[in-house]
Amino acid sequence: MLQYRIPGKEIVREKGMFIQASSRELKGFIVSNFKGSAYYKFQPNNRPRTIVHPRKIAPHNINRLSFIQMVRKVKQGIQQLGLVKLVISRVISKSMGNTTPSELFETLCEAYPSAFVYHFNDHQLGEWIGASPEILLRRVEDIYFLMSLAGTRSSAEVVNWQSKEIVEQRIVTEYIEEMLRDLQIPFEKEGPYNHAAGPVTHLRTDLWFETSKNLERQIITQLHPTPAVCGIPTKLARESLNTLEKHERELYTGIIGFFGEHDTHCFVNLRCGQVMDGVLHAYVGAGITADSDPESEWIETENKSNTLLTFLN
Repeated sequence: MLQYRIPGKEIVREKGMFIQASSRELKGFIVSNFKGSAYYKFQPNNRPRTIVHPRKIAPHNINRLSFIQMVRKVKQGIQQLGLVKLVISRVISKSMGNTTPSELFETLCEAYPSAFVYHFNDHQLGEWIGASPEILLRRVEDIYFLMSLAGTRSSAEVVNWQSKEIVEQRIVTEYIEEMLRDLQIPFEKEGPYNHAAGPVTHLRTDLWFETSKNLERQIITQLHPTPAVCGIPTKLARESLNTLEKHERELYTGIIGFFGEHDTHCFVNLRCGQVMDGVLHAYVGAGITADSDPESEWIETENKSNTLLTFLN
């Protein structure tokens, strides 16, 4: 079962299942894992089906002290190993209480009109729900649109961006710009500017261009994972995450969205979680740079988790 809402469009609900695909089969509703090593395509099927999830172990929840120690270790790596930025993630778990996943999906659609909101329950992938604010690639006919979204502050406070957030956002923007220049694509740009996403506000830059060429697969495979969800340099960041993180990201920070003939809406799978045995395990991350304050990074992840967890009762 799948239900999703592209910003500005009606909710789509379909019965069916996910089947393994490849990056060459970007058609229909697609989701991938963080590593980009596995892609899944939703196959509609109206026949009744009993969903039996694979047996999973609940993801590890790191405590505050261990997280702060990890941030300090990352800052040492930035000084010693040549890392520029590393995005570390954690899992925050909370009982669903009396809230059903379908009810939470409806609430997220109403609360976040500019987010890509989804919920699916699949025998292979399990049950996931999310409301992502970050476009990886949007295409309408020959117009391509990309977004650089990085730097986070609580929406409850007056946003006063520090050098850490400004640099963090610039790193992601320059990464996208370099990719477009390598493809010899002239582009236009606007930003950075404030982008409110519920309990948090980000710095955002928009980039767009026009071409009759089909560049979706090439752009997505080159962009993902961006410095906004992994780090830079990418190879060293991936190796560091394999050592530091004690949980599997699975679909968190993978790609997710709908790929059509005339339009495509591909998002980074952020502000998401998986439901297991009545518990929502929300995945959140923080971009660590040389200027990061460990306590502030912990608070940032707490704020991000409220995108989902605040609606549970």
